[in-house]
Amino acid sequence: MALFDDVAKAAASPAGLLAGVGALLLTPILAPAVRDGLRPAAKAVLRVGITAYRDTVEPMRHALHDLVTEAQFELAAEAAGPAEEAEQPGRGKRGGGKQG
Repeated sequence: MALFDDVAKAAASPAGLLAGVGALLLTPILAPAVRDGLRPAAKAVLRVGITAYRDTVEPMRHALHDLVTEAQFELAAEAAGPAEEAEQPGRGKRGGGKQG
């Protein structure tokens, strides 16, 4: 509450009143200049954020996607049971070469 009282006292003084009126008059002039000056800085911050996301989050997302796909494949293989394992190539007859 003391801060509010200090501001109210400063605004009631002639110097505070003059500063307030000056700020009110200069805001339409200075706001576009400040905005134009801060725009490149804001764009640079966004560029850094996008780059950090691409370098860190996307590879983790792809790795997680690969793990989920592998786990789903293993679950499907377990659900198929031993019948599918017996039909795999290379488990049949030996030889396979020329019969003579």
